[in-house]
Amino acid sequence: MTKRIEELDRNFKTAVASKKDGLLWLDASDRRLTTRGLWWRAENKGVFNRLPLRAQSVVREAVWTLAKAPSSARVCFKSDTTRLSARAANEALAPMAHMPGTGHSGLALYVGAPFRMRPWRMAVPSLDKPSYEAVFFENLPRAMREYTLYLPLYNNLVKLELGFSRGARIEAPSAPALRKPVVFYGTSITQGGCASTAGSDYVSTVGRLLNLDVINLGFSGNGCGEPEVARLVGEIDAGLFVLDYAGNVQTPGLKKTLPEFYRILRRRHPRTPILLLSMICFSHVSYSIQHREGHEAKRDVMIHFYSRMRRAGDHNLHFVDGSALIPFGMDAAYVDGVHPSDHGFRIMAERLAPFIEMILETEAR
Repeated sequence: MTKRIEELDRNFKTAVASKKDGLLWLDASDRRLTTRGLWWRAENKGVFNRLPLRAQSVVREAVWTLAKAPSSARVCFKSDTTRLSARAANEALAPMAHMPGTGHSGLALYVGAPFRMRPWRMAVPSLDKPSYEAVFFENLPRAMREYTLYLPLYNNLVKLELGFSRGARIEAPSAPALRKPVVFYGTSITQGGCASTAGSDYVSTVGRLLNLDVINLGFSGNGCGEPEVARLVGEIDAGLFVLDYAGNVQTPGLKKTLPEFYRILRRRHPRTPILLLSMICFSHVSYSIQHREGHEAKRDVMIHFYSRMRRAGDHNLHFVDGSALIPFGMDAAYVDGVHPSDHGFRIMAERLAPFIEMILETEAR
């Protein structure tokens, strides 16, 4: 009889909270907890959705379905709790051939003040049912610590409760370095495919590196630059907009959508910085001239548009060449040649963060 891996190696067992645990259970919408990365959370009455519920009748069905996943969203708080557990329920099982369940459906707990955050524990989702429980830690010496819990990248989280030790204090988290959020609009790579854990996608990683409140509006395979989505993005009072959707459109589509997307944002935000990010260097450019030329053609569209708008006087428009974010031929940087691994996402974030920091510091002067 074939045994399951958790029977062979106890380290693969998931710690489950007891039904008689004596914990204080709080819903994630409790006022003592702070949810970040979901701009319309209050309007949506606590639903973990990256777009407002009213958008269902406006955007394409695929975009709406993907918007239900709370990619890069997090629950933040300080506490002196000695134990911490979670009860989570996703809408459905979401098996993916090349992305671990811990990334598409799990939770990731980071601990520490801004610029000193470290990953502590992941909540591993069940393979058999959408709901699961997890113990992050127990018997911890009592001390006030800061916690950031990242939510699933590719599954609709319908319920989340956190269990604290009785008598634990719960306080507001530290403020981000910038009062306004940085908004990323784009593709599956923006959304976080194929990070192995929630929180290891490049958007979340940039947020930690710079202590920014980030909003992830990546829509896997469906970041196509539609004007109806641009108008929703424009509702956000952002400190910076990052447009990273070239991977989901062909060159003619990019030529058509980029000027209109830009104009829609500029009508609402005349001076807010906008960063155009071209495609990262997929593995197949190593052997396919056709793919390499396609990458370069889309990059040229963005560069020419950037140059034209800068000459017209928009010095709050910026450009970063995505090919420089993950080096050509980088080993272990991709899961499938297109979607970065954790290693690829980390390199991408570390190279992109200085550009974002420079833009934001320039704006602050």
